[in-house]
Amino acid sequence: MSCNNSIYKFISKTQTYPAFERSKFDEMIDLIHSTNGREICHNGWKLPSAEPAKDDCGQWKFKGCLNVNAHKNSEFKGKIFLKTFQKCCFRACCEKCVKKWAGREANKATTRIEKYAKLSKKPAKHIIVSVPTWQYNLDHKSMKKEAYRILKKVGSIGGAMIFHPFRFNVLERFWYYSPHFHIIGFGWIDRTDEFYNKEGWIVKNKGLRNTVFGTFLYQLSHCGIKERTHSLVWFGDLSYSKLKMEKEPETNICPICSAKLRPLYYCGLLGAPPPECECEIFVDPEGWHILENKPKITSRNQKSFVKRYDERINFELYSANKGVCFN
Repeated sequence: MSCNNSIYKFISKTQTYPAFERSKFDEMIDLIHSTNGREICHNGWKLPSAEPAKDDCGQWKFKGCLNVNAHKNSEFKGKIFLKTFQKCCFRACCEKCVKKWAGREANKATTRIEKYAKLSKKPAKHIIVSVPTWQYNLDHKSMKKEAYRILKKVGSIGGAMIFHPFRFNVLERFWYYSPHFHIIGFGWIDRTDEFYNKEGWIVKNKGLRNTVFGTFLYQLSHCGIKERTHSLVWFGDLSYSKLKMEKEPETNICPICSAKLRPLYYCGLLGAPPPECECEIFVDPEGWHILENKPKITSRNQKSFVKRYDERINFELYSANKGVCFN
């Protein structure tokens, strides 16, 4: 259903992450799916979006506040607050939710980089550190330790490090093992030729970034992912022990009464069905129920057929929202 239905009082439409139009991110995911990107694996490391989505990924869900009395002194008197969203597992391996996973990670990382840039008055740079072929047998932990050492010696003072176990052969169109690290961080970065001649590690300074968020998003689109291992880590002056971030504001509350939003489902006859777009709106309370309050099925001798039929429909709608299928 279109979001422009006039019966709803919209207070906002959720903004998508920047650069989420058809972009390099989408092109990279297509490249992974159309080549050997789904199958390639090295010591448990894989590429993002290589696995099927869960059954409920992408389904429209709702949460809100049904406390109509608490809204009576506002311009939304007699209305309930409703927030619509698509169910997302936020797994990097999910073919359907990978974009939201990357967007969330890129958003948090950008906030951290921008805070340090503001405090230090220094610009962020993009650096690539490639492992020499004779050290490909090292495990990830050892590679990361060596990369930290090299970065410190070339003048990097801290930043975010993203591990990329694979590169793409454009001519032959296949992914192959070639471990390297992408760093969005700070420092002068010099003496790179010296370290290549001395130790074989290639350090490339890609310079200043036009958009930090876009750089993070693209690098996460084809980074390495592995169970119980972080794809993005912080080091130096931007490590968790050195750079403290303010607590993010609570977003899971009603904008009128500040009550915690609860999962809802719709089972109404008079109102229109909820819109299938991400938004925050005020609607009439008819037909909206708290998902946690499981409807009860009364026994046959307690209620009339019509009452039991209505309750059964109500119960099945509740169960459908919880992911239960009926034959």
